Amino acid sequence: MRLSSARAWLLPLGLLSLAGLGVHLLQPPLAHTYAEARRREDAYYLPGPDMTKLMSLGYRAALADLIFAHVLVSHGLHFQEKRRFEFVASYIDTITQLDPSFREPYRLADTLITMQPTAPTLEDYREARRIQARGLEAFPYDQELWLIAGQYLAYIAANWVPENERSAWRLDGAQKLARSCELIGSNQNIPHHCITAATLFNEAGKRDVVRGFLERVMAVSDDPEIQAIAGSYLGRMVNEAERDRVDQRSKRFRAAWQKDFTFVSREAITLLGPAFDPARCAGLAASGSAACVTSFRTWGERLDQED
Repeated sequence: MRLSSARAWLLPLGLLSLAGLGVHLLQPPLAHTYAEARRREDAYYLPGPDMTKLMSLGYRAALADLIFAHVLVSHGLHFQEKRRFEFVASYIDTITQLDPSFREPYRLADTLITMQPTAPTLEDYREARRIQARGLEAFPYDQELWLIAGQYLAYIAANWVPENERSAWRLDGAQKLARSCELIGSNQNIPHHCITAATLFNEAGKRDVVRGFLERVMAVSDDPEIQAIAGSYLGRMVNEAERDRVDQRSKRFRAAWQKDFTFVSREAITLLGPAFDPARCAGLAASGSAACVTSFRTWGERLDQED
């Protein structure tokens, strides 16, 4: 009985040994073939954004974080292997639809999509622009996102789109740079980008836009260098009388600021508006004077009219 029982185990053991030997012999070449296939061509594993939202089971922000981590790692691996990251725009599109309040994908979209080991396509530039536009809708007061989008459109993408579209892309970039100048932020280089935006407007023939924009730059910047650059640029576009009017308005604003609340920032005094005497400004007749308005923009316009 014992001998027959031992013989019964020989066949399964032999088959198991042959299977192990087969795996040992075939696994390395198959693994190499699989790795080569992955290096040659990417595969996109996610369904559409709407289905991905359903798959998240309500954990949309967590899934967006997970996918974005995969994008960052994969982008580095593709660079290391010197091959194109084919579906990076699709991943970022899904991420921003899963969690529209996730800021980082908007900030890095142009870099991740267009900075590739191989030359980016025209569609890559368009996709990056579309995702940036979505980010500006989600963060309408984010100075950095407006600056990044403006620089991307004016300096980078405009050089690679069809020639008949370049002026429109540069003008759109100038508008976004101008918007970044109007927002409060900590970037010390913003005023210099404002001057660049003025140059782009001027090249597009938007002289009235340039003049109004430079007047705002001179009104909000305390940097003497920026004041000098903006004033010089404005001086080449308008006559001396117009330039004197802008300088006079700026000086009046500073005098009112120093007279009223010297301890608050420029942004705070702009929000507070000019000081006025409520008793003196009572009634319709007095409300139209410069001394009774509640915003510095109207205050400057009324002073110009009274002069």
